[in-house]
Amino acid sequence: MSITDALGRARRLAWASDESAAKDLLLAQLPLIEDADRDDLALEVFAQLGEIYLVRTAYAGVIECITRIRDCLAAYRAQPDPGEETVHMMCRYARRADFLQTGMHAARGEHEQAAAVLATLAASSGPADLAAEQRFLVSCAQILCAQALADDDLHHMAVPLWDQVLDALDLAADSGGHHDRLLVLAGIGYGSFCVQTGRLAEAEPWLRRAGARAASNGWELDTARTQLERAIGNWSRGDHTSVEQLINEAYPVIARYARAHDVSRCWLHLGLTKLAAGALADADQCWEHAERHWRELGKPLHIHRILLQRSWIPIFFGRFGAAVELIAQARTLLDDWPRSTWLQYARCDDQLGTVWRADALADLGFDGSGDPDDSWDEVEAKHAASLGTTNAETDSPGFVRAMAKLEQAALLKVPAALAVDSVRHTIADADARAHWAARVSAPMLAGAFAVAWEWENTVLIAELIEYHSARGSFATAVGQEAEAPVWAGAQAVLVDSELEPPERELAELELADVASGSVAGGPSLTRLGPLPPLQMDPGAEPILARYRQLARQRYRRRITADEPAWPTWG
Repeated sequence: MSITDALGRARRLAWASDESAAKDLLLAQLPLIEDADRDDLALEVFAQLGEIYLVRTAYAGVIECITRIRDCLAAYRAQPDPGEETVHMMCRYARRADFLQTGMHAARGEHEQAAAVLATLAASSGPADLAAEQRFLVSCAQILCAQALADDDLHHMAVPLWDQVLDALDLAADSGGHHDRLLVLAGIGYGSFCVQTGRLAEAEPWLRRAGARAASNGWELDTARTQLERAIGNWSRGDHTSVEQLINEAYPVIARYARAHDVSRCWLHLGLTKLAAGALADADQCWEHAERHWRELGKPLHIHRILLQRSWIPIFFGRFGAAVELIAQARTLLDDWPRSTWLQYARCDDQLGTVWRADALADLGFDGSGDPDDSWDEVEAKHAASLGTTNAETDSPGFVRAMAKLEQAALLKVPAALAVDSVRHTIADADARAHWAARVSAPMLAGAFAVAWEWENTVLIAELIEYHSARGSFATAVGQEAEAPVWAGAQAVLVDSELEPPERELAELELADVASGSVAGGPSLTRLGPLPPLQMDPGAEPILARYRQLARQRYRRRITADEPAWPTWG
């Protein structure tokens, strides 16, 4: 086999996810290349090795490969009057180094730096015969950047990247070529993005197309990855049977290829199906596996998410101290994570409020509450048999304790729900706004309503109803640019997909008009914005004032517009 043939074979092995064999083959070529005195082939080896190390998260290896490539190119740039072939080589491998550098920045979450290097890669000029390779590198780099943004809950920033990737795809590409490889990578990545952001109907054809292409090329791992993404989409639809079936088909392949992140995602969603079936012990075991793999990878944000998920198990047992400890660990991870956001802290507070609520329900004699000394079988039996009833007498010691705990729960859950719901005012796209309202705001607002109801706080219930009836309005002012789709897509994290999505709030404008008591004339209504404070009682302050203030203090979210209060009784 010639060196050139070996390099081509190494590329095919890497595409088939056999990186170990590809690496060994590439390293075996270096002595032969040195004997042949072919710097261009050596650069190709380091470029391919860098891609392999990037896929396997061996980032020290990526940096070494980038350094080797750039040092070699620097030596050639120092030569006077390089020949045409040398200029061709320098252009080609400078781009390959930029691709690796973009991938490194994206993997580290350095999104601005990644975007800058990507722009350099896309704008670089060179020989016409390298144009196709440049387009391939740019699209692959855009996929890496878009996936990294989604990992940090910055889905909105990934939207233009995905638009560019999809525009560059050739759906009629020949099997096995660069275009075909790009179609598979884009299909899996964009399909996953659509699943995360609730675009399930759009995700399915992309994932099926990518899966079919991968299967026809013998790319076994890519086929399994499409099955995993389809399983997650089916979980969002509530089809738990197919979730388990697809993951059981995909998991052995993913585990054999040692993809720890996807292994953890398999365990996470298997645990969700077990929880839905009432098998709490199995769910906890699945989530323990998921946490272990994410810890091995050193992914703080994913560890934070799985800790919040795992906190449900001690809640079912009535071990509230253990649940609080898991949430505290999750918060510590956010404190140490430079790219954490207020949204993640709001989720922590909401889950902590859930612990207070569960503790209060136990004092009220809730029939589904577990006992810290219960066995798995006993807790699962209580969970399955629960009718959702309580038996504490009004003014009994348990009732009094429960009311105090529900007040604490409200102080955590209501501000978090208001802050998260306020994001809708910044999402200009109607579909994205509807996804946010259904998949993020709705579960948290439901929790806020539940706590207010169980607390028997009729004033808070009435204020939440008033707020929910008129949550936003279209403004005619030109004001600052809409922040989102800034948060359109962060619903990827810990979505309770068993909640039926509400109908889209098509009458939101009319509700706002009713709340205001008037319909403004003048220019077209162009921007969704927050309502002014609402006042239900002429002798009282505007509704939810305490909770809105807490939302602003904790998350720096503006719940209402800085305008005079609107009366709701006129």
